[in-house]
Amino acid sequence: MSSLLSGLLKGTNEQIGDGGTYLTKFGLLRNPFPPARTIYPEVIYNQEDALHRFADGVKAICGSDLARRSLAVLGGTGQGKSHFLRHCQHAVKQAELPVISVEFSAGSGSAATLVREIFRAADEHVKSRGEQDLLSAISSRIEDNDFGPIRQTDLKSALKALVASQKQGFKPEDSFGRFTSDALLEVSRRWVVGETLTQTERRYLHVSSRLSTASLMIRVLTELFALARQQRLFMGAMVCIDEVEALFRSGLSTSKVQGFLQDIRYLFDEAVGQFSGYSLLILAGSTGQGAQNLRDYNYPLFQRLGFETESRVELHEVKTLDEARAFADVYIDFECKRFNMARGESFPITRSRTLIDNDDLEKAFRADSRSTKNQARLLEELHRIVEEKRSGA
Repeated sequence: MSSLLSGLLKGTNEQIGDGGTYLTKFGLLRNPFPPARTIYPEVIYNQEDALHRFADGVKAICGSDLARRSLAVLGGTGQGKSHFLRHCQHAVKQAELPVISVEFSAGSGSAATLVREIFRAADEHVKSRGEQDLLSAISSRIEDNDFGPIRQTDLKSALKALVASQKQGFKPEDSFGRFTSDALLEVSRRWVVGETLTQTERRYLHVSSRLSTASLMIRVLTELFALARQQRLFMGAMVCIDEVEALFRSGLSTSKVQGFLQDIRYLFDEAVGQFSGYSLLILAGSTGQGAQNLRDYNYPLFQRLGFETESRVELHEVKTLDEARAFADVYIDFECKRFNMARGESFPITRSRTLIDNDDLEKAFRADSRSTKNQARLLEELHRIVEEKRSGA
């Protein structure tokens, strides 16, 4: 059993609660329908086209050749865009691919925050493979002062300081002996994410200035990731930018929105250079209005993120009662499989599906008056119906 699944099953006795006996009759550990827009990333319904295109993008960035790909995911509010992006991240992590996975909400409008999240994800990725963090892993693999694609002066100086500090017999340069190998690593971690260093810290890390803008941080990230790829620490990164539409109603000034979009464009363009770089896949989830706003603000980025090409996919919508039945069954089936794995049983899925009868399904389906059903609303209604049954059992 995977560690992820173990985590999902941990504490199921607490999740069962007072209604546990009722749900057990249907071979379920918990209400199969998540509440309040909670996402079960393992579950996905009828998005085969989008998943195939996503898989093609992942295969490209895992290959030996540098690749830069994008996938624009379109859907209405509550139509499953965030769910789809989370499902893609889950799939990458479960497959243990040599890819860093990052989720980011566009509404923050901060490219610097995105860069910090990418570095954090890179640290987690290499830690899962036995390393301390990204910078220590990179510096420990540098031999004969071969810094490969590193061209940024301060970055190369910082890496030289780290490499020197890891050699046997190293003595801190400062008179108090404070700037040990560990101390230099900590200072370098802060420097690459744009934090302000003291003059003393800059002196012993051998850097002249702070990375004061997102574009400078992206330049350093690009070169570090290019070197990490050469060292086979990973092949590339997958960045999921959710709720593109939120950026345009965030209250940020036009100049800040434009600056953020330009930084994302720079991140995409700089990933693959003429001779070096790292592979990058960007998934962007948006409503139709958000995509139109992006087109109006930054048409080149609109193109790069796939909103105008075959890299654009629209998520399948639930339109009929039959589709709603299939939608509900996907969640019930998943929970029945969890039940069987946890209990070592073979409870029939067909019996689990009787938890929701036709009247229940029609009630949940009709709660949304629109012809195309909001998946988040449908899940909430199904969750509420099951909770009512539990409380009345």
